[in-house]
Amino acid sequence: MTPRELLLDTFNGKRTERVPVAPFIYNNLVNEYNGGSSADPIADSVALYKRFGFDILLRSYIMMDYLDESFVSCESWKVEKQIKQAALGWNEICTITTPERVLRQTKSFRKVSDNETVEATTEYFVKEEADFRQFEKYQPSLPQYDCAKLTRARELVGDGGLSGTWIHGAFNMAGLHRKLDDLLMDPYVDEDLYNDMIAYFTDRMIALVPQLIGAGCDFLSVSGNMASGSMAGPKMFEEFVMPHEMRLIDAIHKSGGRMIYHNCGDAKFLLPLYAKMGIDMYESLTEAPYGDTVLSEALSIIPPPTVLSGGVDQISFLKVATPAEVRERVKTVLELAKPRGSFILAASDYFSEGTPPENLQALADAGFEFGKY
Repeated sequence: MTPRELLLDTFNGKRTERVPVAPFIYNNLVNEYNGGSSADPIADSVALYKRFGFDILLRSYIMMDYLDESFVSCESWKVEKQIKQAALGWNEICTITTPERVLRQTKSFRKVSDNETVEATTEYFVKEEADFRQFEKYQPSLPQYDCAKLTRARELVGDGGLSGTWIHGAFNMAGLHRKLDDLLMDPYVDEDLYNDMIAYFTDRMIALVPQLIGAGCDFLSVSGNMASGSMAGPKMFEEFVMPHEMRLIDAIHKSGGRMIYHNCGDAKFLLPLYAKMGIDMYESLTEAPYGDTVLSEALSIIPPPTVLSGGVDQISFLKVATPAEVRERVKTVLELAKPRGSFILAASDYFSEGTPPENLQALADAGFEFGKY
């Protein structure tokens, strides 16, 4: 059985010969293993999976064009960008001029390690209702994007596994356009505005899905971290977030794709709701201190056919443990997970830089050794 067949059978709820070992490898590690900068992140990511013998769930690349308003710039939606250098990185200022208003967004990019740069929105387009109404009135429809790298990724992965890309979930999409504390209050102070915003931005994502699946994505990784258990909480999530996330999930399935729902933070009190959403795979089962999930509880709260993925902390454990300790942790995780089935061994998020390669190899080797059903 090839790794591709193994992962497909796992996603389809079939009994497999072993637990897949398919961690999330991101560009920070790819850059580290390629002298600080990878000239071909997709090919180098595939090579890194193969170096350690992992099953491939490739998603180290992101099709962010759909969030770049310059792709739809026109007379009634005129987009201008400005880059300003900062002490530890740079700021990107985007202004959108409509016949009625000027909208402005600022993103800050900062280098947090030798091989990783992160971004954060510090000024949001939607500061008040009239700003959002400009999106409804003037934002052009999504164009046909160049998805060639998605097709190439699928070809490079071959029978080694599955390939996909990242998209934002419904709440995350709204949270990219409106400040989070405002967005969390909107359902209670202006429910009509909230419902209009999250429906509108979810519709934009739904319109993009067929392009990504059609280009060759086996799955889409859906970011759901903003509406975490500590931010939204179960009551708000069930009433104001979950129905919109389920619309997106349904659209992915209708386009012939699968999806991974990603919350790398607090999730303990959301797990019963995740169990009802039709999620194909949920990650990352993040335990304390970086989350509040207890692995043994999650395995029983979310039943198959939803696949669960995670089990090994990559921050406080995997960077400092010995290979023998990694082997023992993997054995413990798989002893818990195998009776349930529908499990993929991985870290609680993407690997950190500086993780000893012998620990990554120990993770792979122990996964194969103890993962046989």
